[in-house]
Amino acid sequence: MYLGVGGVLAVFSFLMLIFALSGGGDYPFLIWILLVVSGLGSWHCFQRHKELEEERMIQKQDEMDHRLKQIPNYKPSQRYTSVDGDVTLSIDEKNKQISFISLTTTENKVYSYHAILKSEILTDGISVTSTNRASQLGGALLGGLLAGGVGAIIGGLSGSTTSKDKVKKIELNVIVNDTVNPVHKITFLDSEFSTFSKDSQEYKDGYNTAYHCHQLMGVLIKQADNEDKRKEQTNLDSVVKQSQDFSVADELRKLQQLKNEGILTEIEFDMQKKKLIGG
Repeated sequence: MYLGVGGVLAVFSFLMLIFALSGGGDYPFLIWILLVVSGLGSWHCFQRHKELEEERMIQKQDEMDHRLKQIPNYKPSQRYTSVDGDVTLSIDEKNKQISFISLTTTENKVYSYHAILKSEILTDGISVTSTNRASQLGGALLGGLLAGGVGAIIGGLSGSTTSKDKVKKIELNVIVNDTVNPVHKITFLDSEFSTFSKDSQEYKDGYNTAYHCHQLMGVLIKQADNEDKRKEQTNLDSVVKQSQDFSVADELRKLQQLKNEGILTEIEFDMQKKKLIGG
């Protein structure tokens, strides 16, 4: 309300200023009084709007703090909040978990590092940089989600257009292994009616925060990939060892049969056995 009234008074002040500068008609003194009053009223409305916005942000921050404390065994070491205060991304480095809290829903979403499949920065809906899970397991999970409908969402976003020099919105887009809520977005710059130059401080602050979060997601994705690769190598080594053990056991059975049939002497059997078992 204050913003709308302030805007009307600002327009009225501008018109009074033009009228006053042109002479003010028959009542110049009255015009100057109206100019001052409307100007002060406009300033007061904008200040009151700013104060209310700050109060709302504090209330949202308090609610976020409360929601984070409700998550069992979760201690956030880093947290990032959207420009409107409605979404918070936090990281528990000790327990290797991340959480997304949105004030528009009542459910707190918590995931392990391994659930992060993709991170990307969007400017006006267009992806400018992205990081995907590279391991076989992570790639398979991401492929399944994209095939299941997330791809259509991402495709819809990438259909937007943006100016080369000016931007309205900067978002961090995170895809997780969750078939119900696979896409989580955090907005770090947003303007419905105006655009931000890429040289402006607002753009730089928003993009730098989004980029920092994106790089952080990239580190977590890499950690999960490395763990997947270690598990894959361990499983492969186990299969190879089982195959080798089976091969040795099979050869020993053949030698024993040759010995039982009298084809191999005891000494020959022992020599071949030592070769097989590395003795």
